[in-house]
Amino acid sequence: MIRREYESRHVQSYMLWQAFQTAQPVDSPGSGLLAYSIVAGRQAQSWTLPLGGSGELPRALVRFLEDHGATILTGRRVTELVLENGRCVGVRDTDGEEYRARHAVVSTIHVKSLVEMAPADAWDADFLDGVETYDPGISIFAQYYATTEPPEFASHGGTQTAVSAGVVAWPEDVLQAGRDVREGKLLNGRWLLIATPTVVDPSRAPDGRHTVKILSMAPWDPGDGPEQWESLKQQVADENFEHMRRAAPNMTRDKVLAELVKSPVDVERHNAHMWHGTIHGGDRGLANEGPRRPAPGWAQHRMPIPGLYQTGATTHPGGSVTGAPGRNCAIVLLEDLGHRPEEVMKASAGAVA
Repeated sequence: MIRREYESRHVQSYMLWQAFQTAQPVDSPGSGLLAYSIVAGRQAQSWTLPLGGSGELPRALVRFLEDHGATILTGRRVTELVLENGRCVGVRDTDGEEYRARHAVVSTIHVKSLVEMAPADAWDADFLDGVETYDPGISIFAQYYATTEPPEFASHGGTQTAVSAGVVAWPEDVLQAGRDVREGKLLNGRWLLIATPTVVDPSRAPDGRHTVKILSMAPWDPGDGPEQWESLKQQVADENFEHMRRAAPNMTRDKVLAELVKSPVDVERHNAHMWHGTIHGGDRGLANEGPRRPAPGWAQHRMPIPGLYQTGATTHPGGSVTGAPGRNCAIVLLEDLGHRPEEVMKASAGAVA
């Protein structure tokens, strides 16, 4: 798609940088839309950021739910589904405490973990096969910095700061990067996303300071097992940092106040929903999209166990902060409970207004 529409290798590389932000190899079938969808979204809305940090979005949702009578419990890890007569009637946490559902249980737990929370014979055999062959997609490597100033990227006529910027190699190198990472090889700086939200939201850092995040793709297993990341991750982080410096020469090490590096293993350890260090709930290619998400034939958000519904990044349309999986699941659940979703949403919108 990109080669057909653009002749300049610089423009081709830029479009591939945008498209690869989904962690989907840019030569995979069905990925042609990415050449336009990401760019169009950025043009229309820039890069939408919650003031104060990304945590403010879930906090706002919690406040909204509490204002409408809900009780939100945190710090409890669900480890088991409670089944009675083949139906899911609640969940059990690590302390053995049960939480019963009045109508249904809705899960955002990664589907690979969800199937371990009930006996195998409670699930549909085809569903278990679909989960067994689930493609996690490409893992993420993340670096976080507290700095005294933002990256100033070299541009025509001077330098420029940016909330979202990056480093990208030539088109053929980006194509090869997607293939390499699938085979367990490192990207070596061929694609980086560099985010500096404090350029537009100074509340995220003390006066005059900044936060910088570098994202790249990386294999879950870099060779000889994922445990190799513990000795490898600083080397990869240093290499990525130097590639950023080529584009933003002002970012010398003396500008860095603190650093946090997360390998794909660290990403999963921090958030179990990010299975194998992936952030979009699984591969977004044709084999794992739409009616095949989270498993072929089970895209309706109803799980094989009655009373259990699934939402989140492992369901259609997948990861990234869109709210679409939750909305899809809510519509199905409302219909199953005998409500008309459009009437419920209209009434809720009127109440909020």
